[in-house]
Amino acid sequence: MTAALTLAAGTHSPSPVPLVVFALGGLVALWCGVSWAFDVRGITTRRSERIRRKNADTWAAMGRLDASPTVFATPGYLRFLGALMAFAGIVLLVVSYALWHLN
Repeated sequence: MTAALTLAAGTHSPSPVPLVVFALGGLVALWCGVSWAFDVRGITTRRSERIRRKNADTWAAMGRLDASPTVFATPGYLRFLGALMAFAGIVLLVVSYALWHLN
C-alpha cells in the first residue's frame, strides 16, 4: 500500500524534455540572432534587398511606380531584430541552466 502511495505522490525524476527544448531553442535563437546582428556573410543586406524587391513588385502589380519606403526593409531594422533574437537566445540558455540545476 505504501509503494502505491509513493508512486502516486510523484517521486520520480522530472522529464528532461523541457530542458532540451529550452537549450536547443536558445542555441538556435542565439546563432540566428548573432548572424543577423553582425551581418555574417551578408545575410541582413540580402534579406533587406529581397524585401525591397518584393515590395516593388507588389506595388508595380497595383499600378504604382515605386515601392513604399518602409522601415522594415532596412538592414538596421533587421540587425536590431537580430540583437533582440540573440538576447532571447541568451535568456533561453539561462532558463535551461536554471532548470538543469533545479532538477
